Amino acid sequence: MCAMDRSSHDGLSQSVRDVISCVKSLYHNSPVSVCIRNERHEPIYFNDSFQQLFSFFKAESEKRIFQAGFVDLEYVLSQFEFDCIALGQGCVLCKDFKCGDYNFQVRMESLFIPGESSYVLWQINFLINLPLTGRLRVVKDESSEDDNYDNVISIIPDKNLESLSFFILGFSYRESAYYIGLPASTVRKRVERARDVIVEFFASFEHFKAYLFKTKKIFFFLDYCSNIIGVKKM
Repeated sequence: MCAMDRSSHDGLSQSVRDVISCVKSLYHNSPVSVCIRNERHEPIYFNDSFQQLFSFFKAESEKRIFQAGFVDLEYVLSQFEFDCIALGQGCVLCKDFKCGDYNFQVRMESLFIPGESSYVLWQINFLINLPLTGRLRVVKDESSEDDNYDNVISIIPDKNLESLSFFILGFSYRESAYYIGLPASTVRKRVERARDVIVEFFASFEHFKAYLFKTKKIFFFLDYCSNIIGVKKM
């Protein structure tokens, strides 16, 4: 997400214009929040609902000083977008995420437009988690670990994620501090704060680590460390 700017469509190919026109005809007055982003992750079309939701995210994030802010939410949604693009043109990715006390679901589609680079269609809707009558226990027991993981990543601030990444991969606090450029005591405190968030959604920190390896989501933290170490070497 980025600042809303209803710029003209000058410079866009006719194929892209046709896609925008089609999406606009379907969703311009829809309650579903919709936008199309280009390869620079800039919106080239969005409806009124998306603009209103964008403003809500900013306002809701500003209320919660000690929780995940708007920048963290942008990071999570951008990561979803990168994952969608990585799946290839024509592929779809659906994810749940949280902003404040509210749950949302985003559907992203890497649009297939012949001769064009990456364009991603976003569709965001309010997620209502109401169980069927008499099925409360069943719904609760089947809560998705993937949803819990998404909540953890959306809540932990970036500064704590980098410390947590090194810790999960077995680096000592001193080793982590060298690459991050902070005192070891600060790294330790950030890891502890991240662990406090994790145990709100997983039975234990060890259970969380087992989930990361089982689902191969450990590569998210591996990439995090790799990027930091690469910058340090430069």
